[in-house]
Amino acid sequence: MKKFLAAVLLLAAGAATAGPVELIKNGSFEKNGVNANTWTIMSALDGWTVGPNGAEVRNNIAGAAKDGNNYLELDSTANSWISQSFNTISGAQYNLSFFYAPREHTAASTNGIDVFWNGNLLKHVAEDNFTSLTQWQKIDLSMFAIGNLSTLQFKASGISDGYGGSLDNVSMSVKVPEPGTLASILLGLGMLGFTLRRRQK
Repeated sequence: MKKFLAAVLLLAAGAATAGPVELIKNGSFEKNGVNANTWTIMSALDGWTVGPNGAEVRNNIAGAAKDGNNYLELDSTANSWISQSFNTISGAQYNLSFFYAPREHTAASTNGIDVFWNGNLLKHVAEDNFTSLTQWQKIDLSMFAIGNLSTLQFKASGISDGYGGSLDNVSMSVKVPEPGTLASILLGLGMLGFTLRRRQK
């Protein structure tokens, strides 16, 4: 019995360490074509819903992308936002990572970006950058789903003046058991229960 119980627990541990599932589409904005060393304001982005002021997609201009060639500024002609919704499992933990950079030669007051999860503020980021370098920093956040559909939103929150913080390489993942491993655990637990009932008799 002890050996059998240990085997079931080992299967459970295997499920807990199953690989993460990526949920974000077009997290580095590479699916939206922009010519090299140019920028354009787009009213639609692949995978994302875009606010009424659009989003400024840059291809290594006024800074360098963190991943690939493109990155985003959310203060286009004025403060704007992007969001993405996806199916979630209520109660499950979701892990978000993204890269933020304050615009070159500007103060934190114009560089703010707010991160919302289902309408609730998760994080406010705003930094000074009085250099000519793109200073990317990785932000990691974790949160729980409260329903079967969740929405992630990034919103410019600095001075609405056409100069804002940059966003790149957005990733959202959740760890789920592999179907085969989960089936093995359920089978093992069923056998354990059957064995215990027999011993009680």
